[in-house]
Amino acid sequence: MKKIIPLILTGIVTCMALTGCEVNEPFVVGTASSTGTFYYVGAAIGNAVSDNCDLNVMVQATAGSNENVALLLSKDIDVGMANSDAIYGAYHGEMSYADAGELDVMEVAALYESQLHVFVTEKSGITDISQLKGKRVCVGSQGTSYLFINEAILNAYGITIDDITPYYMNYAESAQALADGDIDAAFQTGGYPIAGIQQYAATTSFRMLPVSDVVVEEILEAYPFARPSMIPPDVYENQTNEEEVSTIAYHTCLFTSSWVDEDRIYEFTKTMMETLDSYKDTNDATRQISPDTIATEYIPFHPGAARYYREAGLLD
Repeated sequence: MKKIIPLILTGIVTCMALTGCEVNEPFVVGTASSTGTFYYVGAAIGNAVSDNCDLNVMVQATAGSNENVALLLSKDIDVGMANSDAIYGAYHGEMSYADAGELDVMEVAALYESQLHVFVTEKSGITDISQLKGKRVCVGSQGTSYLFINEAILNAYGITIDDITPYYMNYAESAQALADGDIDAAFQTGGYPIAGIQQYAATTSFRMLPVSDVVVEEILEAYPFARPSMIPPDVYENQTNEEEVSTIAYHTCLFTSSWVDEDRIYEFTKTMMETLDSYKDTNDATRQISPDTIATEYIPFHPGAARYYREAGLLD
């Protein structure tokens, strides 16, 4: 049996199979921090698939997109979650994967949009990204792919990484650090509401900083996998924005590699979609999963996923 990295206790989805189904080798899905949207969506999908076919799905908390690429290539997970920027970069050998070159990654599904959140405390008085020069800024979590683009956004405002004191924290850590006054701003990307932010927004007034239309256009021109998006003003308790907040977003995707068995990916994809009604109301992110967008292709699909999408009439 292949090596399975020890799972964080809270990151395990109980492995259940229907009566009469063969219990198979674990099918491991790498997500991200247990306080992030990746994890909650991965757990919802994993439970539904385990409950309705013979795949023994386990959901593993990880450091996010980039670690999931590494875990997949080392055969420690079968499927990973990542934003479209990560799988695009890994497949083409670009951005943070320029030194690694083109990697053996293949898409399984496009799930939902993850929005860039740039947030500060209301008491900081900061209202624009241009004011972050000289500040203590969390630029994201270590192991996440969007660090590269967060830096590009700062650059578009005339701010280099040397102009700030950078921190690398997960959702909950950065929200707590903001609340405690240990940092001045945080960049985090996830489908709203991000649980780690939501927790601290219950007691601290936060403001989301908009990405200007000019910078949004600059990012979209440079990065074809990005898209414009908006964060509503009332997503988080004590969020002080009175209007929608302009930002960028990436499709959060499931991806795999050519070494993973075609039939297992086919079964996972088919069951995930045929049980969608059972978990789509888990949160705002799962409500975005739709047959209309699931087969949005950022890199070539794995043959198992492509086979299901063709059978379902979702792919030519």
